[in-house]
Amino acid sequence: MRRLLLALLALAAGWAAAQPEPSLVWRERDIAAQYWADTSGEASLEAARAAFDANQGQPADPDQLMPLGGGTALWYRLQLPAVSAPARAVFTVTFPGTDSVELFRPDGAGGWRAQRAGDSVPVAQWPMPYLHPAFPFTLQPRETQSTYMRVQHTHPIRVNWVLWDVNSFNAEARAWHLGLGIYVGFMLLVLLLSAVNTFSWRDPIHVYYAVHVILVGLSMLSLTGLAGEYLWPNSAWWNDKAPVVIPAASVGWAGLFVRELVAERGGRLVSWALLAQAALFFVLAVGVMVVPRDHFSRAPSLYLVPAMVLMLGVLAWYSVRRAKVGLWVLGGMLVLAIGSLWPLLRNLGLIDASFFTENGPQLGGALEIPLVLIGLYFRGRERRDSRVRLEALSHTDPLTGLGNHRVLMARLSLLLRRARRDPSLGGVIRVHVANLDAIRDEYGREAVEAATVRAAECVARGAIEGDTVAREERGDLVLVLEGQVTRAQVAETGRNIIARGLKFSRRLPRGVTLAFRVAAVCAPLPDADATVVLEMLDREIQEICADPQGKAMRILAPPNDTESLEEFRAAKVAGTRRA
Repeated sequence: MRRLLLALLALAAGWAAAQPEPSLVWRERDIAAQYWADTSGEASLEAARAAFDANQGQPADPDQLMPLGGGTALWYRLQLPAVSAPARAVFTVTFPGTDSVELFRPDGAGGWRAQRAGDSVPVAQWPMPYLHPAFPFTLQPRETQSTYMRVQHTHPIRVNWVLWDVNSFNAEARAWHLGLGIYVGFMLLVLLLSAVNTFSWRDPIHVYYAVHVILVGLSMLSLTGLAGEYLWPNSAWWNDKAPVVIPAASVGWAGLFVRELVAERGGRLVSWALLAQAALFFVLAVGVMVVPRDHFSRAPSLYLVPAMVLMLGVLAWYSVRRAKVGLWVLGGMLVLAIGSLWPLLRNLGLIDASFFTENGPQLGGALEIPLVLIGLYFRGRERRDSRVRLEALSHTDPLTGLGNHRVLMARLSLLLRRARRDPSLGGVIRVHVANLDAIRDEYGREAVEAATVRAAECVARGAIEGDTVAREERGDLVLVLEGQVTRAQVAETGRNIIARGLKFSRRLPRGVTLAFRVAAVCAPLPDADATVVLEMLDREIQEICADPQGKAMRILAPPNDTESLEEFRAAKVAGTRRA
C-alpha cells in the first residue's frame, strides 16, 4: 500500500510539472492608474502627459461613474505590470458601446504608437476586431514609460478594463463566441418553428412573435458587440446607433405582439395604449438615427420602465381570463424585463457593474423564448380545438351528437347510388318518439331534451361500423345500414331499438319510457332519391301513429316499379297542396 501511494504521488508530481504555466490576467485593480478629465476634448497626448506630470491626475476607481458626455475626454495613465520576458498581451475595455478608445504605447524609439477602437471607428478597422475595444501589444521587460488611454462617450459610464495574456484572451474569446453562437442558433431554430406554426396553426401571432425574436436577438447581439464584429463590421455609424435603435424598436414591436395576443379579449383602451407605446418607441428609434445620441442618451432607458409596466399589466389582466396562455407569456416577458433592468440601472448610475449588468439581457432573452413558446403552443391548441368544434357543428346535431340532416342526406344518397348497382345493399330505419309531446306537457323542455338524447343512444346502439346514425331535420332519428342487409336483420334491429326505449333510464324522470314508432325499408331499396325515401318512411310513421292499436314497426315493401313511385309522388304533391 505504501509503495502504491508513493507511485501515485510521483505520477501527480510529474503531471503537475508537465502542465503549462497558468495564464495571466491583470484586472483593473492590479494596474496602477490615474485619470484626468479634458473638458475641451481637444487635448493632445503631450498636453495630457503634462497634466499628469503637474499632478492633475486623480486615482482611477473602476467602480466610479466617470464624468463623460458633452465632449469631455478622459485621459488615463496606466502603469502596466512588469514582466521578466516579452509577453504578448491584449488590453480590453469591457463596455461594448464605448464611442472612442485610443491607446498610446511607447514604440521603443522615443515615439508613441497609437491604436484606436470604439463605435467611432468601423470594427473592421480596429486593431483587433472583437466584441468590445481590444488592443494587442507586447509587454517588454523594464518598461519605463507609462501607457496612456483616451476615452470619449456620449454620457457617463464606468470605464473598466482587463489586461490579458494572449492565451487567456483567446480562451475567453472562444468561450464568448461559442455562447453567443449557441444563442444565435437557438434564435434561428425558434424562427423556423414560428414559420411552421404560422402555417400549421393558421395564427398570425407566430409572425408577430418571429419578428419579436429577431429584434430581441439583434438587440442582444448589438449590445454584446457580436453584431458589430460580424454583421456590420464596416459601418461605424450603424454600430453606434444599433444598440439603441434596435432595442427601442424591439420594445415597440413587443407592444404590437402583446396587442395581437390579447386582441380577442382586449378592450379599446388597452389596444390604443399598446399602439401608442409602439408608436412612441418607433419614434424614439427614428429620432436616435437622425439626432446625435447625446440628445437621446437616457430617453429610451427612462421610457422603458413605463412601457414594461404597461405590457406586464396587460398580460396580467389577460392571464386572469386565459390563465393557461397568459401566465406563460407573462412569465417570459417578466424574465426579459428583469434581465433588461440590470444594464438600465447601471447606465443610470444606480448599481455597480456586475455579471448581471453585462449578461442580464442575454439571459432574459434566452429564458423568455421557451416560456412564450409554451404559451403560444397552448393558444394554438385552444384555437385548433375551437376550429375542430366549429367544423364538427357543421356535421353534427348539437343536442345528440349524431350526424345532422346534411350528413344524413349525403350518406343516404351515396347508399342509394350504390344500391342501384347492387340491389342487395342497404337498409334505412326511421325512428319517431311518439310520446315526446306528453313528456313535454308533464315534465317540461329539459325532460324532452333528455328523452331525445336517450332516443339517440337507443338508435346508435343498433349501428355497426360503417353505418350512419343521424337526426333528420324534423327531429326523427334515422339509421342508415350499410352492406348486405336482409329483411330479418332490419326487423331485428328495429325491434331492439323499440325494446331499448321501453327500458328504464336514469336520464328520464321516474316511470317514463320512450314509445318508439319505427318505419323501415330494406334491400332492394327504392329507385328514388334520399328525399323521397325519407318522405315514404315519414308517411308510414304517420299511419302507425294514427292507429294506436297497430304495430309499432312496419317494414315497407319497396315500390321499385315506376307506377308505384309515381303514385307516391302524386300523393305527396296532393298532400302538400292540401296543407
